Amino acid sequence: MVVLGLPPNSDVQALQNLYFARKFEGAGRFRNALGGQHQSRVEPNLEPQVLFVYPPEKQLPLKYKDLLSFCFPAGVEVNAVEKTPSMSELNEILLGQEHLKQSDLSFVFRLQVADASSLYGCCVLVEEMIQKPSELISTISDGQPIRSSLSRHILTTRRCYCILSRLPFFELHFGVLNSLFTEERLERLTKQISNMDFDSPLGCDMVETSEEKTDILSPENGVVKLQNETVEATQSSTTGCISDSVTDNMSQFELQNLYRSSYSKKGTNGNVVPLDPELPSSKEDSPSPNALLPLRSFQGSSSEDRHCRSDFDDAETQEASSSGRDMFSEQSDILEWAKANNHGSLQIICEYYQLCCPKRGSTIKFHPLDHLHPLEYHRPDETVLRVGGSTVDLRSCNTSLELAEVHSALMVEEEAAALSVWAIACLCGSLRLEHVLTLFAGALLEKQILVVCSNLGILSALVLSIIPLIRPYQWQSLLMPVLPNDMLDFLDAPVPYIVGVRNKTTDVQAKLTNAILVDANRNQVKTPTIPQLPQHKELYSSLSPYHAKLVGESYLGKKRPVYECTDVQVEAAKGFLGVLRSYLDNLCSNIRSHTITNVQSNDDKVSLLLKESFIESFPSRDRPFMKLFVDTQLFSVHTDFVLSFFQKE
Repeated sequence: MVVLGLPPNSDVQALQNLYFARKFEGAGRFRNALGGQHQSRVEPNLEPQVLFVYPPEKQLPLKYKDLLSFCFPAGVEVNAVEKTPSMSELNEILLGQEHLKQSDLSFVFRLQVADASSLYGCCVLVEEMIQKPSELISTISDGQPIRSSLSRHILTTRRCYCILSRLPFFELHFGVLNSLFTEERLERLTKQISNMDFDSPLGCDMVETSEEKTDILSPENGVVKLQNETVEATQSSTTGCISDSVTDNMSQFELQNLYRSSYSKKGTNGNVVPLDPELPSSKEDSPSPNALLPLRSFQGSSSEDRHCRSDFDDAETQEASSSGRDMFSEQSDILEWAKANNHGSLQIICEYYQLCCPKRGSTIKFHPLDHLHPLEYHRPDETVLRVGGSTVDLRSCNTSLELAEVHSALMVEEEAAALSVWAIACLCGSLRLEHVLTLFAGALLEKQILVVCSNLGILSALVLSIIPLIRPYQWQSLLMPVLPNDMLDFLDAPVPYIVGVRNKTTDVQAKLTNAILVDANRNQVKTPTIPQLPQHKELYSSLSPYHAKLVGESYLGKKRPVYECTDVQVEAAKGFLGVLRSYLDNLCSNIRSHTITNVQSNDDKVSLLLKESFIESFPSRDRPFMKLFVDTQLFSVHTDFVLSFFQKE
């Protein structure tokens, strides 16, 4: 797992000056805080960093700068929140759960790595105060004092929490991230409630801190000093009472209680020191626990020197070694430290990494903390491969080469199954059926396809939907659910591709010559002339009922993460894919009758497909499409795989 974003020790004053300078120039966006929104502006020059990595010892087959680009495809964003008397907006950022209410805060990127396997990044963007990060990041932060500011605004930014894995267990990965966020929110609420003085006549006074209270709150000027910002406390705000709901109308004093660990006072030498004795002011004053040293080891190095790590993959293939034993020992030390110090979020990550990969057809249960809901994930029972009308079992493979081929095919089938519901539900909920079929036909003919959508969650789902959409065929070229802005040169590649971008900029349009453009924002598709699908009308009629159900459920889908689906969506998506799978199977059902097999001198059999004879078997109106289809790489790879099993019979 990795966490990326602007570091807590960023120069907030410089960011604030740049923010307002750009705002007054008329650039960027401005949203009124009094209207329940905040000021926002994209700063392309701001460079995110890797803030947390677990496990810190494991090498990730992905460059540092590429990881940052995929997690922040359009760069980082800085927001300014105005300090109002109620602090309701800041309260929503700290205690709200926006990642569960919006579809554009969770997304997936997918890469083909060096060993030809797929690497998935399950990402969730979370709004945080720049200088007040999550407890997870604070654990390994340098602990240096943060300079106060008299500004009326607090700067926030989105940080990306990402689980990297070669296993397409998307629901489980996102479930773990949500458990982490729930634990972080629970910790904030617990600290806030524990600091409230319920015996106070006003009901909203802060907890007494003896001499330190007078240093924090000055009655003469009514200013509450926090470690990261300064909140102006007016006389009227001290006479109100807290709401029955902890998350509504948080007063300035409650905000102070919430930030108990962030209070600061003047020391004898005039330096700012924290009030919480467990929070060191510097590394020299309070050394880090030895168990956390591996987590801190990547900090302080330049972006070019850092090596990113991954957390949950290739457990089935990694061999034991002395270095592996050392790695396991360090991970055990970190887990024991997390348990001893009641660090719930770190404990969740550590125990998730130690999970064993479940066997096909089995169910895995993950319940690291008793007060959180357990997570269950059932791995599909994909042990039998259906090829050319027959079935192939892993146990029937005689050679290691056959076993590797079938195992690779089963992994592709498992990936398609993992995407078969939420990606297809999102696709049908975003595009009209005729546009879905145009996308389907373009993928089968290996056209260049560009998908445009401003919503990151929907964008990644639309591109990933191609994988289950064209099964049993497999896309053989470039497929990127989210193409970062600094990688737009990929669009110049003279190869088929399916990529997603957030905005249709002039640079993007200039690179599109003969590509299919799918604009999900407007529900439009622009395409060069391509032949019509065989039996198009019959296929359209069969898909319409399932598509209509998915459209009807799509409105609610925008108010939750894309990977969450209703029972209606699950059934409709399965029915939709069932029709397409039957269609593609029937399309090439007679392929065997157009195949010849030659026996070599060494008794090896070689089967060849007579393409012209195969094309002539279709009605004349369907031949233009089939003539292009049989020349694609995805058709050749699939038919070669099918014919290889014909030769063994």
